[in-house]
Amino acid sequence: MALSIRRDVVRDDPTSPRLWTVLTSGPFARRWIGRPAPAAPGLTLSTERPTLLYFRTRGCTVCDLVDMQVAQACHRGAVELVIIDRYAKSDDPADRAIYDQPGNLLDRGGVINEQYAVGVYPTFVLVNADHRIVLKDVGANTKPEAFRAYLEAQFRLAR
Repeated sequence: MALSIRRDVVRDDPTSPRLWTVLTSGPFARRWIGRPAPAAPGLTLSTERPTLLYFRTRGCTVCDLVDMQVAQACHRGAVELVIIDRYAKSDDPADRAIYDQPGNLLDRGGVINEQYAVGVYPTFVLVNADHRIVLKDVGANTKPEAFRAYLEAQFRLAR
């Protein structure tokens, strides 16, 4: 029997209904491990090294605290980083220029978030070079000071 979840989405509201959050994180995220990474418009995965899909959104305090640590850990771990923002970082047109740079995507309409069943931010999906998911985790409960070690440990397991 397949479980189907319908969630009501309020336009421009980055919060997630509680049931959706529970069903897309923690033990339920493990069902993604070993599956092929879903194809999504504008999303390119490396064929030479692991890729971390870092799902974040405007107003996510944890995201703001760990952004630099995620980037540094990816650099040191030779992991490709793709940042996927659900909503633009600000309404300033100058700030939207970041989404023209490689590795930064604005998920207009939430297609990529839907493909990867992202219900809470930040969410991390680590994809190996064969485009198989090796980790799906939610970083909302991770302390920023411990985050670098957490990511590096995950990357060592994914190689």
